[in-house]
Amino acid sequence: MRAERSPYTTTFYIWNYISAVFFSSCVTPFHSHNTMQLMFDIRKKFKFRVKNAGWGFYKTLIIKENVIHQLDTNNSVQLIIYLDASSDIAKAIKLKYLQQGDFFSPSIDILDFTKPGELEQCMIEPNKDLLEKLVNSIVHTLIGNIQVASIDERIKLVMQLLAGENSEDITIRALSEKIFLSESRLRSLFKTTTGVSLHRYIIWNKITLAITKIMNGATVAEAAISCGFADSSHFHKMILQMFGISPSQFIKDNNKRNVEICNSSPLSFITSQYDERFWNVEKVYRQ
Repeated sequence: MRAERSPYTTTFYIWNYISAVFFSSCVTPFHSHNTMQLMFDIRKKFKFRVKNAGWGFYKTLIIKENVIHQLDTNNSVQLIIYLDASSDIAKAIKLKYLQQGDFFSPSIDILDFTKPGELEQCMIEPNKDLLEKLVNSIVHTLIGNIQVASIDERIKLVMQLLAGENSEDITIRALSEKIFLSESRLRSLFKTTTGVSLHRYIIWNKITLAITKIMNGATVAEAAISCGFADSSHFHKMILQMFGISPSQFIKDNNKRNVEICNSSPLSFITSQYDERFWNVEKVYRQ
């Protein structure tokens, strides 16, 4: 089974002043939103530019409302959070990060906000309550209402390596050599620090990488083999065991641009698309 849709998105959840979606497989036209945007790449870096400027590569980005910009998902997947620009949260983020420009890239990673397995579960399994919890944790941490838990720098490096490119080939031995610990000491320290075994975490990352590839057009079989699974059956077994969902069910759940309104006063979301030659509004999309 192949995921053909472009862009490829999971369900678009909308609450009263905030919304969120996982987004991939797309180079957008120039456009703007009436909302503030928070963008976090799941595995590597995406490409972003404003009009009359060149492309830049970013892991995390905060974008002011009504800024005309273009996004290249760069064969990865991003968690995109939209905030009502008039909300207290958006005003606090703007005051902290956007005093000097229309966008800002803070030196933080999506892994700084999540517990092991939490991000993966939000991406793979439709779960609005878990995603809402994660999104609220992210926005409140950004403005300093929640402190990021300190983590051993060696374990943080291991997690970053496993979330990076070519991570499907990384072994525990290679990781232990990278941080100058024995394999047994690394396994023990990782379990103590994160609460999960390193072996389980590596499987989670392989599953996430495979899902990322499916969202960017790979077949289930192609994604499974390229991410270190013996075959598609092995991948099917592992994702079912870890997350309770099959690859085919994931594709089925996300084969439409599903929108779920989560309360009675949803965020008013408007996207304007621009003609690159004349910078006139071509289309307006209202969610």
